[in-house]
Amino acid sequence: MSNALPVIEPVSPAIGARVTGLDVSQEIPDEAWKTVQDAFHRYNVLVFPGQDLSVEQQKTFTARFGPLLTHSHLLPLTIEGHPEVMVLHNNEQKPPGLNDWHTDNSGWTEPPLGTSLYAKITPEVGGDTLYGNMYLAYEALSAPMQELLLQLTATHDTRKAFGADYGNLQRSLRKKGIDSDQHFADQDPVEHPLIRTHPETGRRALYISNPYVTRINGVTESESRALLAFLCRHIETNELIYRHRWTQGDLVIWDNRCTQHLAVADYFPHERLMHRINIAGEKPFLKL
Repeated sequence: MSNALPVIEPVSPAIGARVTGLDVSQEIPDEAWKTVQDAFHRYNVLVFPGQDLSVEQQKTFTARFGPLLTHSHLLPLTIEGHPEVMVLHNNEQKPPGLNDWHTDNSGWTEPPLGTSLYAKITPEVGGDTLYGNMYLAYEALSAPMQELLLQLTATHDTRKAFGADYGNLQRSLRKKGIDSDQHFADQDPVEHPLIRTHPETGRRALYISNPYVTRINGVTESESRALLAFLCRHIETNELIYRHRWTQGDLVIWDNRCTQHLAVADYFPHERLMHRINIAGEKPFLKL
């Protein structure tokens, strides 16, 4: 692969593009990088197939999108000397964990801008990741529903996402010496708008994350449950989704501010090994 201008090809009508003709282990010229940036903001999910990356090379390329994050609760799951790189390794001894639509780490005041995921080992069948376009999820709602959601916020709580509802994830951390109940005991929930404005594109996107959200604020408890149930079903609409079938060497980078994803946990007991990096973001906001 040369690092002339890359070729950008959509992978679905809703979201995502394949980027070819680019070796991301090498220095990316400014003109090629501008093409990648524009594609990131247009397609939200970028697939770079056939990459051969060291940990340092993945970090270097991912850092072009923004500063890399280190999560204290995930340090036991990271590569020694690389606290930004989480190892997602599942096999017959370690079943897949989170199997739910979400956007990464929404329970923090400043959730990640994006995520970089590199496939080291993939099962022959299964282990796909689904990506949903939250711009389209917002735009597909009726005008009255949009108007209602623009007035509301949701409470996001890390204690829910790392609690008993997600037992595989909780057990994985405990095996590494992290008791999530104790670790997050003093971390207060945060409040984010249900509809957020993307700081780069200016577009509005639906912003929920089922593992983290405990309630929608400004409505009654029963209304909150009904709205959450509706929105969680709404984001599963087929026309919003791209399903990525992983191949060894795939690097996928997505924008957490306007997407949700679901890692399908259908490949147990087969092996799947990925390296994940989060990119630092900003506090979600809504511009009216």
